[in-house]
Amino acid sequence: MKKHDEFGNRMKTYEYAYRTYLPKRLPVLLRIDGCHFHSYTKKLHKPFDERLVQAFWETGKFLASELMGCKIIYHQSDEISILLTNNDKLTTEAWFDNNIQKVASVSASLATAKFNEVIKRDLPDTKLATFDCRVWVLPPDEVVNYFLWRQLDATKNSISMVAQSYFSAKQLHGLSGKQMQEKLLIEKNVNWNELPIWQRRGVCITKRTYLKDTVERHRWDVDMEIPIFSQDRAYIEQYVYPNDK
Repeated sequence: MKKHDEFGNRMKTYEYAYRTYLPKRLPVLLRIDGCHFHSYTKKLHKPFDERLVQAFWETGKFLASELMGCKIIYHQSDEISILLTNNDKLTTEAWFDNNIQKVASVSASLATAKFNEVIKRDLPDTKLATFDCRVWVLPPDEVVNYFLWRQLDATKNSISMVAQSYFSAKQLHGLSGKQMQEKLLIEKNVNWNELPIWQRRGVCITKRTYLKDTVERHRWDVDMEIPIFSQDRAYIEQYVYPNDK
């Protein structure tokens, strides 16, 4: 028995040598990305397939309910950004103790499982989608800037997607986002600025409080009218700095 324990312990030392942990009590950011989604979405409606979008939103709500310490989720294009915190109180624990491999692998697995479950309801013959995940910490003052960066990317992606649904790659070659908008308006009478907010700059999934039978309850809802983060930093900041420690 002793030799067996020694053998197992020796094998475990190789595994444990590569375990890496994020520092505690700092905001944890996750970005879950669809793998090869350019080809995955080739047969879907352009520029925005609501079946695909709904699958992402349902996946985001599911992740929010499963990931310990989740404060807010942001979705745009084929990516889901997640803010986790572990400093609400002095006794607050980090999800999986901030083990990077655990956090990344479990998050990607949950996203893959849920997304495929949802998308198969409307598109039963579509191939399986897969997701990867990266995870890191940020200084608290940089968290809003991260989400602002992703929102700027969302705007860029949205303009390109709408333009590509009307014009060929050759017709759009070398054009800036502003020039694409002008071309859409002049030649197709499509005003990008009049699209729904969620199509222009993505959505957030946040926890809402409501009363049911006089009991306070919570649910994760999709906010389809999020602000421009550079103009309303408090929208994200409220989740970064806990009120009670």
